[in-house]
Amino acid sequence: MATTLREISGFLNEEGLKHSDPDGKDYIRTGFRTDNYRNPDGEHSLSIIIRLEEDGEFVKVFAPEAYKCPSDLSSFHRLSLFQTLLQVSWMTKMVQFEYDPDDGEIRPIIEFPLEDALLTRRQISRCLHALAQILDRHHEAIVDAVNHGLTPETPKANMEAYEEFLRQRREARRRELGE
Repeated sequence: MATTLREISGFLNEEGLKHSDPDGKDYIRTGFRTDNYRNPDGEHSLSIIIRLEEDGEFVKVFAPEAYKCPSDLSSFHRLSLFQTLLQVSWMTKMVQFEYDPDDGEIRPIIEFPLEDALLTRRQISRCLHALAQILDRHHEAIVDAVNHGLTPETPKANMEAYEEFLRQRREARRRELGE
């Protein structure tokens, strides 16, 4: 049971999402305003493409050119970038990242087969919102990897750092109280 762009356009209308589906094209374009994510033009805006393949039995939701890996990026920074993208994929649901070595394009993507299932409005809505939220949440870490070679802390390392902070804070408060 394949889906169609017309069906997806109807779902987007129901969600109140502006979109365009150019005649003769095999995709729909929509987008979101963002709080943290900045596109390559520096705008707080994320462009998202919904594309169907295999006669509507395979759905792709992605943000084209969300990031660029500069061709002159050092191997250290490149390694930091790819580690960061893998960590984001590990820590989140659904989103993966694709990299085009020819032009440096990095795009987050959610893809899934429908095969004999029906696509629902909730599924497409969840994909769109998840993509925007994950980029918004992890944008700074991705930019830090490209610009400074920094990788994000793991959730375990963050928890350990927080627990150490609390321990030091308790000790300081005890000293202040003269205990």
